[in-house]
Amino acid sequence: MTRPAVPVSLLRWWAAKSPPERRMVAIVAAIVVIAVGWLGVWQPLTRDTATMRIERARNIGALAEAGRMADEIAGLARGGAVTKAGDPRADAERVLAAHGLRARATQLDLQDDRVRIVFADVAFAALVPALEALQRDARLRIVEATLTALVAPGNVRAELSLAR
Repeated sequence: MTRPAVPVSLLRWWAAKSPPERRMVAIVAAIVVIAVGWLGVWQPLTRDTATMRIERARNIGALAEAGRMADEIAGLARGGAVTKAGDPRADAERVLAAHGLRARATQLDLQDDRVRIVFADVAFAALVPALEALQRDARLRIVEATLTALVAPGNVRAELSLAR
């Protein structure tokens, strides 16, 4: 003898109800199932979808930045064999002028294949991108540097030696 899936007491209770009462119980049960489905499945699903869209946008940005960095690294690797074709002093002047720092340089000369640049007073925030451009565009890297903080916030005295 197999036992019924529904308890006998529930079957007796159901049988004792009239058809309108059964319909009402079925409607209430359907509302409860829909509410549980809404709260337990649909809301978390829509919330997670919105979170994933935001995360996807972040990941696309990070992937684009990583691709840009990889291209830059590959370009630096291809251009690794630096030729001494150009005049390092002229290249340094060109890059500094492009960044608006040529007039700020109090000294810019060539000594022993090194470009020596002195800034008596320059904004550090402006100096960093110029140094990056010197490395990237003119292939001049910092060999020696002395940076001294000045009284004005964010400004430094910079003595730089650059070489290829």
